Amino acid sequence: MRFYLYDRVEEICYGRYMVAVKCITLADDVFDEHFPGHPIFPGSLIMEGLAQLGGALFELTMRERGEDIKFAMLSMVNRLKFRKPAKPGDRLVYRVEIKVMRDDYGVVKAKACLDSSEIATGELLFAFMKVDAGQQNGIFETVEITMKNAKVVTNEGSV
Repeated sequence: MRFYLYDRVEEICYGRYMVAVKCITLADDVFDEHFPGHPIFPGSLIMEGLAQLGGALFELTMRERGEDIKFAMLSMVNRLKFRKPAKPGDRLVYRVEIKVMRDDYGVVKAKACLDSSEIATGELLFAFMKVDAGQQNGIFETVEITMKNAKVVTNEGSV
């Protein structure tokens, strides 16, 4: 079973950046234990949402460029800082921006914002793993559902 920790992609510029939203509700299972009477959305789940978005950006960029699709696997978290907690009722905006994209790895600058203030920022490094042709379609199934109404920005100045 896989959990997707962003709700909807709002904007993508292949090879450059991707923006998504996560609406936190008290109905999220995590609040059963984190923490009763004082619900806080775990920073580790914010990081995972950013990592999922970063991986999706790399994989979609490879597909858009007609390259062999590789699975983007989070391999290192660098200087990730959490500045403010997120709680039920918050609408987080996730943004990942490609800093480096090579054949076997990539780096994104990642941030999560609440209203206009950054609540988490850092860099995420991904290793790219080859996948069989049969597995390539599975990579995009759920990502494409979350991108249904996404704004696609022209790819000017991509990395």
